[in-house]
Amino acid sequence: MRALFGDRITDVRAERRTVLVDRFETPEAFRDYFKERYGPTITVYRNIAGDPERTATLDRDLADLAREGDLSTGGGGTTLEWEYLLFTARRAG
Repeated sequence: MRALFGDRITDVRAERRTVLVDRFETPEAFRDYFKERYGPTITVYRNIAGDPERTATLDRDLADLAREGDLSTGGGGTTLEWEYLLFTARRAG
């Protein structure tokens, strides 16, 4: 961020944090959510729409991603822990 903002910012901090996501009933619901609502995923599906084999592979891989990351201990839906970076700074001056 220093390269982008230079001396126009001070008190720069970056913190890794996590958030627990437990809104998906199944790994397939996770896949469908991102397939329908997340821009980059929508774009990929559009780009492979004419190839049923690649579409099926992506469908399977996205559900597997949720399945492999699932922290739930059975019966309560799919629970995932996502990491994000919180970046804060103050405007100098």
